Amino acid sequence: MSAQERRLSAIGEAAAGVLRHTDYHLVRAEDVAAAVRLSREGQSGRRSAVWLYNEVKSRRVLVALALHHAFVEFADRNGPPERPVTPGSLVEARDLVTQSLLLVARFHRAEAFLTQQVQLGIGDIATSEKRQSAPQGAPSWPDSAMGRAAAAGWAGRVVAYADHLRPVIAAAAHAVCLPPAGWARACAEKLSDLAFDALTDDADGPVDRQAAALSAHWYERHLIPLAGTWINDLDVAERTRDVARRAGVGTRAEADAQVSVLRSILDTGILLERASREAAELSRLLSPPEAGTETDLRARCDVESRRGLALLRYGDLEGAQAGFRSSLDLAENEVKAYDREAAALYAARARHNLGEVLVERGRPVEGAELIGQAHAARAEGAGESAGVSPSWRRFTLTAQAAARAAVRAGKVVDGLIKAEAVVADRHARLGDPGDINVVAARVSLGEALLEAGQPIEARHVLQEAGRQRADLLQPTAYWPNHDTVRMAQVELTLGDPSAVLRLLERAPVLDDWFAAHVSFRLWAEARTAHALAMALGDDVGTALSGLRELADLLAPAPADGLVLSVARALAEVQLWSGDPAAAPATLKRVRAAETEPGDPPGRARTLLLAARCEDARGDDKAAERHRAALEALKDSGVDAQHPLLLEGRYDAAAHRFETGRFDGLDELLAPLLKRAPLAHGRPPLGDGHPLLLKAVTLADRSGAVHLPRAPRQVLWEDA
Repeated sequence: MSAQERRLSAIGEAAAGVLRHTDYHLVRAEDVAAAVRLSREGQSGRRSAVWLYNEVKSRRVLVALALHHAFVEFADRNGPPERPVTPGSLVEARDLVTQSLLLVARFHRAEAFLTQQVQLGIGDIATSEKRQSAPQGAPSWPDSAMGRAAAAGWAGRVVAYADHLRPVIAAAAHAVCLPPAGWARACAEKLSDLAFDALTDDADGPVDRQAAALSAHWYERHLIPLAGTWINDLDVAERTRDVARRAGVGTRAEADAQVSVLRSILDTGILLERASREAAELSRLLSPPEAGTETDLRARCDVESRRGLALLRYGDLEGAQAGFRSSLDLAENEVKAYDREAAALYAARARHNLGEVLVERGRPVEGAELIGQAHAARAEGAGESAGVSPSWRRFTLTAQAAARAAVRAGKVVDGLIKAEAVVADRHARLGDPGDINVVAARVSLGEALLEAGQPIEARHVLQEAGRQRADLLQPTAYWPNHDTVRMAQVELTLGDPSAVLRLLERAPVLDDWFAAHVSFRLWAEARTAHALAMALGDDVGTALSGLRELADLLAPAPADGLVLSVARALAEVQLWSGDPAAAPATLKRVRAAETEPGDPPGRARTLLLAARCEDARGDDKAAERHRAALEALKDSGVDAQHPLLLEGRYDAAAHRFETGRFDGLDELLAPLLKRAPLAHGRPPLGDGHPLLLKAVTLADRSGAVHLPRAPRQVLWEDA
């Protein structure tokens, strides 16, 4: 504590003692100064009014310090405040703020005389301050609790309760959203000033109702503008459920209310971790000991699917798979007994969802097979009627998943064709290019373009679609941050680390709150992209520490697609750092965890990095073996023109050139330099792809490669 803070604290204690028993207009500065207990060079001495005014500058500051000191004393007597934890529901969050304000209301009742004197003094402006010769700027105060109380008092405001309210407000807000830096403090200071005026003017009101009214003001004035109006639906749903529980636990009324709670959370795509818990609770309510009715079975199928979707987005793939398996079992074993047609619909949905889980787990080949089964089942009747029918909606979702699975399995040409077909179909059916489901299809198209070696076009598609989706959804929701991470991956491919850092560091996806409440998996993907950008920006040490920390965090989890992608990123940065021994050790663990058929593009990345490690160690034969295995992935269904395979060919050509060999360079670089369009209407590497630029440079330097020459284009207007 600085010397100025000690003086302000002593003045606040003395002023509180005087104002507790003396009317404000009778309080003399000399009396307060005489009551100050502050050692001076080891001796206690009497202070003067001049000294006091030199310290506080005005009587407003004096009473503000007195109130701050008195409230801190009162709060300490009523128990030291524990660090509040994030509430589990919105109702609990509002109750937490109400309880915090109840302490403030009780303080006003206990110190009624003091607060009334402070109210008189907080608006007092001395004659000396009104003179033109008086200093116009605010005095300088320390950045501490006492300093902030003094600064606010100078401005005629009361923030004595702000430090008590700030952690509570922050915890309450975290129940539904991620508040920006400084929001909780600013909010607490405004609420403190309002509470002082309201409680002082209403000295006879019941303290519990006063606290509830102030809490309602905070909710309407501060939390809703921050989180969004969707929390009104959640608030109503939670209170309805609480009423139903008071009437009887485990009743049909509670289950119906639980449905509303789950729907209000899932519709936003924000609190996915909580949505999975609420869905589990609803599933329990719908599972009576005796056999359920057909309606109960259908409801259980629905809720297990919704629970699985929430867990899938959050990143608990094992839990998601269990939920979808349960839905499939219910459909095939129980719903089928009542309605075979409904059971087929539920079974197709479960297979679709299980396929998506397998894709995320790093088993896209198997996932594509399951999604293909669902696609065939849902194709029946999907195109019989125009417009947006339920059957077509289910079909187009599976078609979108099929495109994604094909791309992730290494069949980028087929996947890109399918993704474009989904966009065209949705646009034709929905008619509005800005419809959120057309936008979602365009995001999937952008992802396919990136994997197919078209990063410039992918950037354009994702930028446009991402802006449209951000306008329609909350900034902390899953999908806007998903789009941000995909854009960051595009910029990584294009070799622009500063753009990656700008995108990710201003988005919620890197915050620990996002990992805890929205999607741990997406947070980990964002951290991986951020670390790779740091390494590209020559901050390899920070990138290595970040990736090691993330790898250690994921170590207890099964070796799925995310865990292996983080390990590959770590090996790549280790290779960049000039540590050819650490990278092979990391890749050895990756190879041990890879399965067949597994993730062909993932294996291609592993083999590509392994070959580069052997190049760095000078083992040409081992490097050639890895590159031969990389080329052999074509037999596993990976496109021959897949960018990862082309990257391996470039590495072989570059190594051959660096060792003074020119034989075979033309054959190695020809697929990279090819400009004839593939089946999706684009060359293997789009214009502006860094790998294409490197291949052209190498071909030009070698002089041994025939560069294809495109005919010169002439603008007709100039011809």
